[in-house]
Amino acid sequence: MIKTTIVKRLKATSIHLSLSAIAFFVVLYFILLYWYPRPHFAVNGGWQGVRIMLFVDIVLGPFLTLILFNPAKSLKAIVFDLSMIATIQISAFTWGVYAVHSQRPVAMSLWNGVIYPVLEEELKIQEKTPVYVRQFDDGKPPVVFIREAATEEEQAGAFSYNFIEGISEAKLFFLFDPIKQHIPELFQASLENIKIPPKKFNGIKQEYIQKHGYKEGEIAFVPFEGKYGYSLLIFNRAGNVIDSIPDPRYGDYSSLFF
Repeated sequence: MIKTTIVKRLKATSIHLSLSAIAFFVVLYFILLYWYPRPHFAVNGGWQGVRIMLFVDIVLGPFLTLILFNPAKSLKAIVFDLSMIATIQISAFTWGVYAVHSQRPVAMSLWNGVIYPVLEEELKIQEKTPVYVRQFDDGKPPVVFIREAATEEEQAGAFSYNFIEGISEAKLFFLFDPIKQHIPELFQASLENIKIPPKKFNGIKQEYIQKHGYKEGEIAFVPFEGKYGYSLLIFNRAGNVIDSIPDPRYGDYSSLFF
């Protein structure tokens, strides 16, 4: 009897685990290819979000089934238990997906020689959506330049957003300018604010140029700082991102999935 109960419990758990894994990998597909493409997965928190969803969907839900499922109970009791488990898991998983989606980068801005991510949540606070950013650039995500506040009103607005909402100038929509109008500043940024030691950076740069057949000055290696890491974005003269190089000090978690 005990052996039969254990077998049925494990069977129910394995079915639950299989269904949970399918849901998890579907969401992971969107995270890696659309919401947090490289280097955003490592730099902007995609990895942190995946770990939370992995625990909720692959560990918590099936574990509850393993503990609570009892074939000796009445059908009504079994349905009630499984309904409660499903409600808990779906609610937690939905919250995790929403959190990861709302924190995804929907633009990148060049400010003071460094590229920063602009999150959907930060645009929402400014009563803007990602659609508004597409007027500046057609990249995925778009890249913009942050100009200086030109009027007292803009200066006051920048101060207000920074002080009240905690949103820096690098994320302010009303300071956005098309990056293609600021190619000199973009290439100048390639010479500044690089955290990688100069000797190591020059080695990485020369190796990349030789490997891909570029000439000196054709591409720019611009520092990119996210909430969870650092990377280099590689731009061409048209102002388009053509590649990225993870911080050699830490690597890039997204390489685990490609």
